[in-house]
Amino acid sequence: MLSTNNENKFRLDPRFIKKHLYQIENDSFDPNAFVLDFTPIRTERYRKYQQYTTEHNAIDDRLQPESEIAKVFNKIHSSYFNFIVDQGTGYVYGNPISLNYANSVGEESKTWIEEFLKKQNMAIKQNQLGTQQGATGTAFLLVDMDEELPTLRCINSWDAYVIDQQKAAVYFEDGYVKEGFVKYMYLITPEKITTYRSNVDFDWSTPAFTEQDDGTIDNLIGRVTLAEYKNNDGSFCDFETVEDLNDAIDRLISSVQDEVEQFRWAYMMIYGTLLDKDEAEKILKTQTGILNINEPEGRAEFLTKDIPTEFFSFMYKTLNDSIYKFSKSIDLNDPAFAGGNESGEARKWKVMQLELKAKLKENFFKDGYNATLEALLSYMRTKLSYTDLDIEDITQQFTRSLPVDTGYIADTINKLASFISKETALSMIPGINPKDEMEKKYAEMKEEQAILDQYGPFGNGGVEDGKHVLGTEEGVTPKGNDDEGEPSTKED
Repeated sequence: MLSTNNENKFRLDPRFIKKHLYQIENDSFDPNAFVLDFTPIRTERYRKYQQYTTEHNAIDDRLQPESEIAKVFNKIHSSYFNFIVDQGTGYVYGNPISLNYANSVGEESKTWIEEFLKKQNMAIKQNQLGTQQGATGTAFLLVDMDEELPTLRCINSWDAYVIDQQKAAVYFEDGYVKEGFVKYMYLITPEKITTYRSNVDFDWSTPAFTEQDDGTIDNLIGRVTLAEYKNNDGSFCDFETVEDLNDAIDRLISSVQDEVEQFRWAYMMIYGTLLDKDEAEKILKTQTGILNINEPEGRAEFLTKDIPTEFFSFMYKTLNDSIYKFSKSIDLNDPAFAGGNESGEARKWKVMQLELKAKLKENFFKDGYNATLEALLSYMRTKLSYTDLDIEDITQQFTRSLPVDTGYIADTINKLASFISKETALSMIPGINPKDEMEKKYAEMKEEQAILDQYGPFGNGGVEDGKHVLGTEEGVTPKGNDDEGEPSTKED
């Protein structure tokens, strides 16, 4: 028997998407049924974000044994999740994404969209989106039409869902009314935006949303204004495959620390007298290190454990290396990145895993960014009458932030110069837009030529009445002054 509620923790199953789209298209959308389907997804995304921030990791759920002897029970967090996500975000989105436009796009259109993105701090927002993308598996950016003026707002991934990028999306916000705190739910379609409000005592397990009075307004730009920036096709986070490995390292380190703090690596053996609980507590509290043993044959000595430190080191290294490997991250303490003698080619292969992950992130980010740009272009056409810019006229350029061996790249380009075009050669250099660079180079050449032309015979580069002179025409002999100051001649 099929479940009546979505049980997938990562996304809505296709049949539930069809259910909600059918209800939306037939004006019978049930906000509370959607919440029940969305709650497992929301819970999983928030759980992962807490692991990224180390606010709550699996080791926090370990139960302390019921024993009067085990007084120490550490729960130490290793920040691998934070490192994995931040490394991927910095590598892909550390440098601002630049937009390139087709030649047919007018300057006014380009200027408006570039200034708008700058005012909205898109460079910062792309980092925020990249962080949530890596930490929770997806991210969301809203083009908010507040009083007909667009504003870009990042929405937490556990408070939003795009049912279909072309048809419908939902996001939640906290609010406050006279009676207390409430939760708002917004349903966005190309035609309208509908607002629902919960009761004051909102609970995700028992939602009670009702449509707000006068809560439906027209969608001014005719597009779903909430865009999803997936991390991959399955909406998995960057550390999805290494959660158990990270928990194993947490337990390993915590257990070793327990041994140290509880003095379980060595036990004190006392002969000739009885050291009861009260006396032991008195010694530990004062921490004098002095034992009074009155019996004539009394003595004290330590019984130490034979701790296999090599085994501990082996286990830690195995877990550590596995986390880097399976999360497709790189250890920046590797000699290749710490001043070693490795070549640029060797470093490139070291970073290949991270690059493969970055390419996947980049492709899905482009898809989300295009959805955001399409909403902005609709606003530009509808409200500003800019009609010379379509989404096909814009390309996004990403620049990796990891240091590269420019000497190696320059040597490679030099060797290939006779076989490839200048534009292809420039495309091999990280951070360079080939077309822009060629245009800049051409502009520099024109500027340098103009300076040289100032010193021509006529102050105009050898041009008189629009015609080249002084030997620039075929069959004409150049003229000038010889060493004696007389015009030089040439006999026929």
